[in-house]
Amino acid sequence: MTMTRNEAEWAAVFLAAGELTRRGYSVSLTLGPNAPLADLVVRAPSGASFIVDVKGKCKPGSWMVKPKQPTPGLFYMLVRLGMSPTGIDRTADRFYIMSQTEALRLTKTNLKHPGLSGFTSAAAAKSLDDWSCLPG
Repeated sequence: MTMTRNEAEWAAVFLAAGELTRRGYSVSLTLGPNAPLADLVVRAPSGASFIVDVKGKCKPGSWMVKPKQPTPGLFYMLVRLGMSPTGIDRTADRFYIMSQTEALRLTKTNLKHPGLSGFTSAAAAKSLDDWSCLPG
């Protein structure tokens, strides 16, 4: 089973929203081209609100992240969808959760393809399952 990039992005947004909800957060999706800053508006159990930009992929490779102007309360969730040769493998789903500051620190310009920027999963390793970086 293969997924297009667009399908992987959509699956990642819903998977991120579902996981946040399981953890006690209230989540709203921001759909369409009028919401370019973030994919999710989230309210923490404590009442704090924040926004999340979700990136998703189902194949190995770098995370493509465009630097954005510093935005208070912006977090990134990078969702690596678990896939096996026979299809979906939910046990292999991976969540990298980080602040905008951390994402900006990791983001490097792609020298082979100017205009593209991002970072590897290895560079983001300390953000794997770092749910504690989100407001509680």
